[in-house]
Amino acid sequence: MPLYRIRRDVGPATQEDIDAASFRAIVCAPQFPGLKWIRSYWDPAAERIDCYYEAVGPEQLQRHAELSRIPCDEVSEVVPVLPETYVRG
Repeated sequence: MPLYRIRRDVGPATQEDIDAASFRAIVCAPQFPGLKWIRSYWDPAAERIDCYYEAVGPEQLQRHAELSRIPCDEVSEVVPVLPETYVRG
């Protein structure tokens, strides 16, 4: 399944705003087969969240965001680069 980064411009959000949006995203996810939330990083100073999802395609992520009532300002397919790929034990 492809991996995507979603940039979400959230404005001056509070922790409660982020919690509510996260809950809506989780509740709506089962309606989208193959969709899996991997993780997110919130940068309060930049007023944005970068979310990483496995998904069928960008359109699925945009529909999920609409249903969840969360921003979806940019979707890009990404390739993981993980330290364990380079470390030999």
